[in-house]
Amino acid sequence: MCGTSPRSTNFPIDRPSSSRRVLVVAPTHEEIGRVTRAIRNDLFERGHLGQSVTMDRYVSLQWTEAQKRDLAHYSEGQVLVVHRAARGIEKHESLTVSRVDSGAVIARNARGEERGFTPVQTRSFSVHERQSIDVAPGDRLMLTSNRCDAGFRATNGELVTVRGIERGRIQLEDGRTLPANYRQFDHGYAITAHRSQGKTVDGVILSADAMKQELFYVGASRGRSEIAIVTSDREQLRESLGISSARPSAIELAGEQAHLPQPERSIQQAPAQQVQPPFPHHEISIGHDVGLSL
Repeated sequence: MCGTSPRSTNFPIDRPSSSRRVLVVAPTHEEIGRVTRAIRNDLFERGHLGQSVTMDRYVSLQWTEAQKRDLAHYSEGQVLVVHRAARGIEKHESLTVSRVDSGAVIARNARGEERGFTPVQTRSFSVHERQSIDVAPGDRLMLTSNRCDAGFRATNGELVTVRGIERGRIQLEDGRTLPANYRQFDHGYAITAHRSQGKTVDGVILSADAMKQELFYVGASRGRSEIAIVTSDREQLRESLGISSARPSAIELAGEQAHLPQPERSIQQAPAQQVQPPFPHHEISIGHDVGLSL
């Protein structure tokens, strides 16, 4: 996707004044970032978002147990989120790495107290990096970590809407308040096809110049009634939809093509600005060389 003059798609993303839910699916995190900025700028201009507050969020580094045991991987500023309480360390506590010393990772808690973690304790914590994020009343967020406490429950991948922010804590429209030590979240306006699995919304916007066939179908099938495609390179998108990430045999491929709808064929047979939907009863449109505004 490119273009410096965003134009609106045919249907809006959900906001407090709308009961309709729309999901944007993009192939890369870079694209997700561009789409998110365009959407939030548009929502600010329309008065659907309140005053932003800059906060910290924790992004998991997805380290394996072997990586966590190797002390050479740690660096100052990384965040350890504790899953199991230990002596002097509380469950869900977040500590900032300060150094590696004497065969242990030394990290400081919120009170400035130092705690040491040895390689045998790697199952008790996960490693994250700290990133800044602007959050405003009206924002849609995606929770990125499971949590099951007496006063708060969260599911990885859950989409929520911000009602307000008070004393650095995010209040949600569903009545929950994110605990002060729950910082695993991101904006939830655009997600990858993998992340979209299991979600069902009214409409889907696919923003991509290239996407594998399987991911296209996963993303497009999230919408109940509407699909829109935004791309800056229509020919490249057509070609990429004919490329499968799976490796079936020649006989299996021939059999599947004889019975399944073909994205490439659908696009080629469609009028210049309209694409035949790969799913029955779905409205689908394609935009060319435009940014995204919702």
